[in-house]
Amino acid sequence: MKLKIKAKALQLTVKVKLPSGVTVNEQDLNAFCRKPIRGFMKPNLVKPNVIEYTGPAGFPLQARMREPISKYDFFLIVEQIVETAQTIQRNGLPMDRVLWNLDSAFINRSTKELRFLYLPLSQGPNADSDILEMIQNLIYAAKPFPNDNTDFVSKFSYFMHSVERFDAPKIEAFVQKFERGAYQTVKANNPGDSSFLTDKRGDYYDHYKNRNGQDDEATGLLAEDDGDEATGLLNDPDDEATGLLNDPGDEATGLLNDPDDEATGLLVDDSPGGHMRYEAPPHYPTLLRLSTQETVQISKKVFRLGRERGSTDYCVTGNNIISRSHADIVVRGNRCFVTDLNSANKTYINDQILAPQTETELFDGDCLRLGNEEFIFHL
Repeated sequence: MKLKIKAKALQLTVKVKLPSGVTVNEQDLNAFCRKPIRGFMKPNLVKPNVIEYTGPAGFPLQARMREPISKYDFFLIVEQIVETAQTIQRNGLPMDRVLWNLDSAFINRSTKELRFLYLPLSQGPNADSDILEMIQNLIYAAKPFPNDNTDFVSKFSYFMHSVERFDAPKIEAFVQKFERGAYQTVKANNPGDSSFLTDKRGDYYDHYKNRNGQDDEATGLLAEDDGDEATGLLNDPDDEATGLLNDPGDEATGLLNDPDDEATGLLVDDSPGGHMRYEAPPHYPTLLRLSTQETVQISKKVFRLGRERGSTDYCVTGNNIISRSHADIVVRGNRCFVTDLNSANKTYINDQILAPQTETELFDGDCLRLGNEEFIFHL
């Protein structure tokens, strides 16, 4: 099976070409399409052996797992996998029609929401339909932040070795115990179809945001308390697409070539071992917000922090100590600097106060404090 991924503006397109002699079960696919199921990309049968999926911007979960991950984000992914499986079961659909694979599940960097592919084959179940194997691969791929407590991965791994078959309540009980916030975040979002597709920025925000700036409950955007809704939605909408690099082998494969592939696409092909190749997106510095355990991606050369949504790249919600425009983080090559923007309650690095309007370099592991709000900086 061959996958071709193309990211353009706010939309992700994935084309799946099946091996010779393998076709899609159209009846099962139509049954799936009649149910607005949250957590899946929208399928469209192009040919008997070619299906095209569309959904919001994202990139393969396998690539995300190459980056450091917090305890909260790790269990947020686990809980979404479990919730997706439960949704499939509630709708009376076969579990083995889902591609339970890190390469064919996609995550949105801003909302942290997962999207899966539903692929019903006429010849029987998919080869990549083992959900327990997917969770085990997630564990093996996890790389906690160096300064974080890494016990959560080993404890979850030990627990999963005792799970002989997929048991959603049992896995969710573990998640509730070790990271209740992640469990509540997923469960708090009402089921619905959040696969609104557009490459127009204005239409995207009109769909996903109400006029008063609150999350639209039906969209399924994931938020930790009231903090995550601003984690990058003010960034350039093309950010997700910029990390998808052209594969030099595109022309040689002859797979589903598209006139504009060279500008926006990435070919992901399966290797002899059955694993797909993917060019990882650029690595950006991050901030770990200690009060919420939220990871903030610094994905612009000048990244502004503050509590006013309209003029910042990351809105520090729930803290009136923060100034409207508190500080800028400036990225120059492999180095990062922070500048206090004459904030009322000052900016600190490792408890050392910074002079206003003066750049100070940030180093990996530094504690950046805006007023009383602490972040851990990671290169």
